[in-house]
Amino acid sequence: MVAITLPDGSVRSYDKPVTGGEVAAEIGPGLAKAAMVVRVDGELWDLDRPIDHDVELAIVTDKDEAAALEVLRHDCAHVLAMAVQELYPGTQITFGPSTDDGFYYDFHREEPFSTEDFETIEKRMGEIVDRNVPIQREIWSREEVAAYFKEKGETFKAEWVWELPEGEDITMYRQGDWIDLCRGPHLPTTGRMGKAFKLMKLAGAYWRGDARNPQLQRIYGTCWRNEKELKAHLMRIEEAEKRDHRKLGREMNLFHLQEEARGSVFWHPKGWELYRACERYMRMRLEEAGYVEVKTPQLVDRDLWERSGHWEKFRDHMFIAEVDESSRASESTDGAAEAAPDLHAGDPAVLDDQLLDQRLGPDRQIGPTPRRLDIGPRRRPAFTVLLGDLVDAHALLLLAVEIVENRQLQIARRLDKGEASGIEPFLVGYRQ
Repeated sequence: MVAITLPDGSVRSYDKPVTGGEVAAEIGPGLAKAAMVVRVDGELWDLDRPIDHDVELAIVTDKDEAAALEVLRHDCAHVLAMAVQELYPGTQITFGPSTDDGFYYDFHREEPFSTEDFETIEKRMGEIVDRNVPIQREIWSREEVAAYFKEKGETFKAEWVWELPEGEDITMYRQGDWIDLCRGPHLPTTGRMGKAFKLMKLAGAYWRGDARNPQLQRIYGTCWRNEKELKAHLMRIEEAEKRDHRKLGREMNLFHLQEEARGSVFWHPKGWELYRACERYMRMRLEEAGYVEVKTPQLVDRDLWERSGHWEKFRDHMFIAEVDESSRASESTDGAAEAAPDLHAGDPAVLDDQLLDQRLGPDRQIGPTPRRLDIGPRRRPAFTVLLGDLVDAHALLLLAVEIVENRQLQIARRLDKGEASGIEPFLVGYRQ
């Protein structure tokens, strides 16, 4: 017997394995139609995956926003990959996960994609949705997967299957004639995905996050439950672009970026004056709060990150470069970013703690630990999204421009009365 406990506490018993889709159909045709996947003991499963033991089960519909979007976006990545391989034979697939606001898929292709290809790819994706292709979960052996992809010329997938943990089911998802190695889960058919998606941008990546490996082409997209949500998201992006610090920096003659220094900022005189004003203000406030300022290296040997655990956890998200055949690493403000060459990023506290390890004399063991802060640029990989010194540029621009634009008159009046404080004296009169 298989006992299925539903969220309301009721229990349904079956004398043989049952699927989540069958349970939903038994509850009612409306729920069966709305069901996307099921949650089995907290884990998302496909609707047609057999359940052969007692579990707690919940039917997931599009009312469960987080789970619904995760599945929709993962499906959208697969439909994108299928469309690309139909349109551009010889293109190899690698990975295609969901993201916070969409999805991406990494491809290996000799000829570069361009954003002009997006319209053609989106059209084919829509055709695949219209075909309502069944999506089926299959369990293969490691050897079968490797042989299949090797025969197809998919060297990346053929390599990756040997990295999967021993003893774990290896699942392949069949989408018509197209098959991908994937953990799942997925919707029952491509038609259930809908067409509330849009391809957004291109980026570069390296296979397995290592600059010594082949470079891949990453296509980003966004996907939502309906057209209304998609339009709202695109509107948010449009509004954000109007306030893009890269655009504002050039328009206000503060700084600019250029390809020769990807991820770094060329500060103009007015911008550097503003930067230094904000920096002076930060130092003043930090000194008042009892902090002492230190300075740590931007690049260090990978051995430090291996000892701290950052190499294992964040390697794919750190700025990496090769220096004298030795891997070193650069700091990142958040410990995360995107793949690049062989030097990379971690946690500021790790470098800061090296200072404590080197303290000499009784101060090393006696007395309170000082509050420390390293004020300086951080590096992120320069191949996607917002980069490097832009961490500084973005934060300072948001801080200073808001004060200058919205409070300049009030600051001037308060200065006349001798009441100004904080950052205001540093910025008043700055902007012409």
